[in-house]
Amino acid sequence: MKLDDYIAFGVFFGFGFWFLLLPNSVIRFYTWFQKGRVQMPKTFGVRLVGALWIVLMSVVMIFSKR
Repeated sequence: MKLDDYIAFGVFFGFGFWFLLLPNSVIRFYTWFQKGRVQMPKTFGVRLVGALWIVLMSVVMIFSKR
């Protein structure tokens, strides 16, 4: 694996970590981004998506070893 693979993993992991640890910040950002046109899920839903994203990125990283 190359260094850029680990950097990409870190960036995507950070994205999932943001969802997991700061769900209210994510909800505020997307409410602002969509101008309130979409109904956002509760914080539990955002945390769940963050956790699933981290698991998905970890599985991809483990199975993508060349």
